[in-house]
Order: sequence, then structure tokens, then C-alpha cells
Amino acid sequence: MTFNMDTNASNDLRSMEKEAVVAHLNKLLEERVQSLKDELVNTLEARNSDTKSSAGDKHEVGRAMVQQELDQLEAQLAKTQAMQQELARVPIDRAYEQVAFGSLITTDQGHYFIAIGLGAIEVAGERCYAISLASPIGQALKDKRVGEVIDFNGKRIIVQAIQ
Repeated sequence: MTFNMDTNASNDLRSMEKEAVVAHLNKLLEERVQSLKDELVNTLEARNSDTKSSAGDKHEVGRAMVQQELDQLEAQLAKTQAMQQELARVPIDRAYEQVAFGSLITTDQGHYFIAIGLGAIEVAGERCYAISLASPIGQALKDKRVGEVIDFNGKRIIVQAIQ
């Protein structure tokens, strides 16, 4: 994933690569949003179709548990939608001289995309770690330039490229 060409084509190639990562993350988040919405609808339908049984206390406990599940699903949906908004802020064509929000970093230990914390993803057959700038590795990489080295969890990591 490292490109050492000096032509304008290399910039286009790098932008396309970051675009692929962002497109993949957008797709994952959209699938997660749809799944959570479906789950919310199903849970609401189950709660609303539940008829009161003769064991009133048992019924109320069941409804409370369903409400708790609904609250958790709504929180997950809100968090996922916030990630979508954060990802939408990533400047696709910006050139980076140092690691910052929105940069795609190639190191001797792997690829890191600094935007949202989703963990390991696979894009075009390559593993990339989607991390937030606030994460420990994000903080360690922040403001680093090509050629700089960080020590993280006992590993020496060399920044090879920043897009």
C-alpha cells in the first residue's frame, strides 16, 4: 500500500485508496444502522403485541426487560449514526504531512485509518485498522511524520506513508 511515485497519478491512487476505505466503512455503518432499525421494529412489535396475562407482576417485569432492550438498541443506533456523521467529516482529498483526523497511515506494522473506532476491517484484500484519534494508538501516532518511530505496547512502529 506504500506508493513512492512522484507523479500526480500517485496522488490520485492514494485518494482512491482512502476513498475505498471510507466507502467500505460507510457500507458497514449503513448495514449496522439498518440492522439496528430492523431489530428496534421487531422488539417494538413484540412489546406492543404482548397481552397482559393473569400473572401481572411477571408481565410487568417482561415489559421492563423489553424496554431496557429498546433503550440499548436506541443507544447503539445513536452511536452508529454519530459514527456516520464523524466519517462524513473526513476530507477525502486532503494531503497530510503529519498524522491527523482523516489520515490513512501505512506503517511497518500495518495500515491505520484515523477517523472512527471500528477496529480491523478488510479493504481490497488488505487489513486496515479503523481507529479514533482518541484511542491509545491514535494518540501515539498523532502529529507523527513519515519516517518517525513510535513505541507502542512494546512494539517499534515506523510511519512509512501518510495519505
